[in-house]
Amino acid sequence: MKSAIKNIATLGKFTISLPVAFTAYIGYTLFSEQQSAEGLLAGLGIFFMSAGASGINQMQEVSRDRLMSRTSHRPLPKEHFTFGTAAAIIGLFLITGTILLLLFNVHAVFWGWMGLLWYNLVYTPLKTRTAFSVFPGAIVGAIPPIAGWVAAGGSIIDVRIHFLAFFFFLGQMPHFWLLVLKYKQQYKKAGFPVITDHLNNQQLFRINMIWSIATLVSVLFLPILNIITSQLIEIIVSLSVITMSIWVIASTYSLHQVHMKSLLKKQFIFFNSFYLWIMILLLIEQI
Repeated sequence: MKSAIKNIATLGKFTISLPVAFTAYIGYTLFSEQQSAEGLLAGLGIFFMSAGASGINQMQEVSRDRLMSRTSHRPLPKEHFTFGTAAAIIGLFLITGTILLLLFNVHAVFWGWMGLLWYNLVYTPLKTRTAFSVFPGAIVGAIPPIAGWVAAGGSIIDVRIHFLAFFFFLGQMPHFWLLVLKYKQQYKKAGFPVITDHLNNQQLFRINMIWSIATLVSVLFLPILNIITSQLIEIIVSLSVITMSIWVIASTYSLHQVHMKSLLKKQFIFFNSFYLWIMILLLIEQI
């Protein structure tokens, strides 16, 4: 039983689907201006949609997953599930997610499915064709907060959700560059084109620094657009951005002095922790 639950969680990439759901909850909370059980329900709907999309992705890439040590343990390469069983589980994810989002409105359902279709029909095929698939792929990260926003009754033409989506879009780039640097040999073994075929490690680290700084600077616009209104939170955010920016620049230019693997790990953890910190501050604002 424990093994089956673990395999289902791996098929749905629950460790990734959970933070995806959190961004949907952020979108819901920012429009409703309060934390609520309804917001959690909307986030849960996106969680199941994300799990379904992840399962479909694993069905699409099962032959490549077998070739990479980081993915070879998944239930389909290991044949813990048949394709029929996986399809049934994925179907259950998607039905549950759709029903939960339908409790709010059809707009939430639309954006939930838009995320899935973009991920599985646009981004996943492009991964095998171009090393620059990260750009259309980053759109996937911008969709969940939109879904949460419209579930709460927000308008898609509101500039605040446009910027919030842009903030999450920008953050996908450093996340992706660091993963490519860490697992480039596995990606190449599986037949994926990688950006390191075009750029060396130092160039990619510097590009990653630029995208990281752009993401950090974008946070400073949150108070300007009244997404953050508390003066205390604004000060904390500004200090966090300055501190993180200095660290990103200093760590990038120390590449020749430290082991690349160690630097990759630190930048990956610190950058994702910063994102989580900003989301927590956005929620604290609504208390």
